Amino acid sequence: MKSKYEKVEDYFIEKINRGTLKSGDKLPPEIQISKKYGYSRMTVNKAMKNLEKQGYVTRIAGRGTFVKEKSVLRLLTDNISLSDIIKQQRMTPGSTLLSYSLADASEVPSAGEFSTPIDKFHHTERLRTGDNKPIALTQDFICANLIKNIDLNLITGSLYSYLKKLKLPVIQNFVEIKAVKATKKQQKLLNLDVDFLLMTLANTDTITSQDQRVPLGVFISYYNPDLYTYRFNEAQQ
Repeated sequence: MKSKYEKVEDYFIEKINRGTLKSGDKLPPEIQISKKYGYSRMTVNKAMKNLEKQGYVTRIAGRGTFVKEKSVLRLLTDNISLSDIIKQQRMTPGSTLLSYSLADASEVPSAGEFSTPIDKFHHTERLRTGDNKPIALTQDFICANLIKNIDLNLITGSLYSYLKKLKLPVIQNFVEIKAVKATKKQQKLLNLDVDFLLMTLANTDTITSQDQRVPLGVFISYYNPDLYTYRFNEAQQ
């Protein structure tokens, strides 16, 4: 049986998901919600705090509680595709292939991290969206020695799902997160203001093949920080 504060949460989550409450709409004051349900202010306040933690609302001191624009929240420990994470945030994922080329190793950032030298990489650039809003630009450099030919029709969706179909057990070797200044091209594609900083995530991955680690590629994502948040949950000792 659900607690009182969970019932309040469910009521507003349903209204937000159905579109009855839209981005920017103001929720009733807590005292008004309290009277409607016959619950204490403490119960309603707990529900509002939880809705804020879940990314449904934003609370502004002196102004009230407002429905938040949909954004993507991802745990750093998540090992699922960006498409699946966007779905978890109640959005429809989208992917547009912007370019494809066969790149030399000298063009690939962090290629030197691999113990085995690689000559060529499949280089794709994609625009990732949620509910048709630009969330990220991704650059994927996939080892051409490992995957000779790539089906570009499939790769426009989830790269993670594509690799799973190829039965490649991916191991994440190295992750780097940093902020970089957006280029003019990135500003245009992600609808950003001038001099905007992007959050970047770079993965250097391998796979296991015949009990050996084989280089898979380098995967770089440039995120709009207004619509994408990384969170790290530290395990309690």
